[in-house]
Amino acid sequence: MKIAIFIPYIGGLGGHQRVIVKLATYLESKKHKVELFTQRHNKENSIPGFKNLKINILKPSQKIFAPFVFLFKKIKNFDVVVVGAFPATLSTIRNKPSFYICYTPKRDFYDLKKFALKNSSFFGKLKIFLKNLFFKKIDFIAAQKATVISPISKTIQKRTQKYYKRKTTGIIYPGIDFNSYKTGKYGDYLLCVSRFLPAKRVDLVIKAMDFVKNKKIKLYIVGEGPEEKKLKKLSKKYKDVRLIGEVSDKELIRLYSKCLAGIYMPFNEDWGLVPLEFGASGKPTIGANEGGLRETIVDKKTGFLISNPTPEKISNKINYFVQDKKRARKMGEEARKRAKNFDWKNLLPEWEKLILKVH
Repeated sequence: MKIAIFIPYIGGLGGHQRVIVKLATYLESKKHKVELFTQRHNKENSIPGFKNLKINILKPSQKIFAPFVFLFKKIKNFDVVVVGAFPATLSTIRNKPSFYICYTPKRDFYDLKKFALKNSSFFGKLKIFLKNLFFKKIDFIAAQKATVISPISKTIQKRTQKYYKRKTTGIIYPGIDFNSYKTGKYGDYLLCVSRFLPAKRVDLVIKAMDFVKNKKIKLYIVGEGPEEKKLKKLSKKYKDVRLIGEVSDKELIRLYSKCLAGIYMPFNEDWGLVPLEFGASGKPTIGANEGGLRETIVDKKTGFLISNPTPEKISNKINYFVQDKKRARKMGEEARKRAKNFDWKNLLPEWEKLILKVH
């Protein structure tokens, strides 16, 4: 079968990028012919697996034209078109049949609009307003045109039904390469792995260190993004906080394996792969009791879920693990058992079945 995959851009180490590499590589291993269509490709910082895939660059390459590029692009001689992230999702309007991997209905259009406006600069607010004005309706039409929509979590299934007013298939969970992760000692640092965006609430995690009783405990933060300058300024006030930036997969696995526990506090997260990565490393996660994290963290068993998170509430759970490392280990062992259920080896065959069904 010949399969086209539309992706907005190729570059960075984000979750969507990892899913596409994993899916495309698996489909090719099953003798399908796969081609990627994208508007921008940063070869210097893209996941190595992209080098082995056929990539078509769409023009014009300027980011401002991206919605129009995908909206008007029509391809021929493909059995199925796979789309995921906006604006590549607009390709469903002119290309059939289509398999829509719904990571989430575009959040600036729907559930995150108020939050984004509240936490944006004047020009950020203007950008959100213009996007809603010109593309929200088209986004809705694209969702109706998709042959099949498959959400990545129960949270996204509910959002899709609420905002797109249509039924979905069963849930297709994104996975992890379970055997790539290593277990290790329960060290003297907490680890936060996140994009630096307002909705990720990394600032709450940093401020929690004000209330951690044992001042020998450190907080390491891995990631990058638009909030980096702001978070660096904030972290300078804390001797026990270290912003590491983006790291290699090998270094990230090492950091996972030796931390005491993970912390992840995004606002109403779509899915929440990070707690599974902590779990595969034998570590519990302190997370927000919102969105997809309710599916990846089992409260009081594989970690803690915090409702309406504040620095004080986060620090209470940090103190708990610091004072009782045996409990951290026990929860980490349970988290590892749960994470194994989300190994890509178990999930990718189900993804392939759905794509074949669309055809």
